[in-house]
Amino acid sequence: MKDDEFYKQKSIESLKQASVWVIEEGIRTFSQRGKEAIFKKLIDEWGVQLWVDPWVETDVYLARFAVKARGINYEILNLDRTKIGANLYEFWIVKVTAVEWSGESDRTMFYVTKTDSVYGKREILTSSDQFIQSYTVDSENTIEFPVNDSKILFDMQAWLFPKNYKSSNLKNIEAIMKEDGEIELMHRQ
Repeated sequence: MKDDEFYKQKSIESLKQASVWVIEEGIRTFSQRGKEAIFKKLIDEWGVQLWVDPWVETDVYLARFAVKARGINYEILNLDRTKIGANLYEFWIVKVTAVEWSGESDRTMFYVTKTDSVYGKREILTSSDQFIQSYTVDSENTIEFPVNDSKILFDMQAWLFPKNYKSSNLKNIEAIMKEDGEIELMHRQ
């Protein structure tokens, strides 16, 4: 029983560390050395798996990575990018879903990053377990999360993680993709 608890906590901590590495280094590693290098790093360093191929700079995602271990899945998404001066500022989320025996709970984590290149290393500027609607870059620039983008709302699935959107109405908006690929927003009470 003691060993089981140890491995639960180890898996949870390993996935947290791996997700931070993916946000900071995933795009750069993928662009320079491919998915095999990411897979190897995740297994060797944290014992977690890349469970689907990464999507980087596609028509669908700026970046999407999925990692898992012991009944816990992390979907890591780069949802938005804004250029200010020579830097790119990005909003990332990590959606965590888990089976009951894993010791983890379903939740979302939020990050704002800065990089000087689409394929460069990211610096995490701030993170939170609550939705980050905006980030002040400097006295003249603030980046705003695009709360009216139905595709981004569909990817976020805020209605499934309401405790991470306490001060946002996004938890009351369900985004449903119809058969024709259009996304319909349903406002819930």
